[in-house]
Amino acid sequence: MEQEQEPKKKTGGRKSTVVEYDERISEALELILYKRLSSGEFRTTFSKMYDVSERTADATWRRCKDILKQRFADEQNELIEQQLMRYFDLLERARFDNNKRVERETLQDISKLYGLEQVKKIDLTTNGDPISVNIILNND
Repeated sequence: MEQEQEPKKKTGGRKSTVVEYDERISEALELILYKRLSSGEFRTTFSKMYDVSERTADATWRRCKDILKQRFADEQNELIEQQLMRYFDLLERARFDNNKRVERETLQDISKLYGLEQVKKIDLTTNGDPISVNIILNND
């Protein structure tokens, strides 16, 4: 009697080309951005779409998240630069009109954008050493 053998699992596949990889990343970004799939949904959907392991789908998810973070960081920097140009233009007009209140407020806003107004905590009492608290309950 012959025993039925289970089909072997794929342990490795053909490497994708750069073009195929780029197409997969584009499709993955669409799944994340437009179809708003969670990481679990993405893992299942992507692994079935391209017949890849869920581990590969997770790696693709992380790559897409890195791409999105970079794009939004670039856009944020561009927006900050545009806002700074507007503030400097306003500052110049306020100085020309001798409007000290607007000039002061504009300088404060510019300082906030550069992060110069953030409070810095300084430890004056212990020089960074740990603090020990002793509670005494007896007055003997």
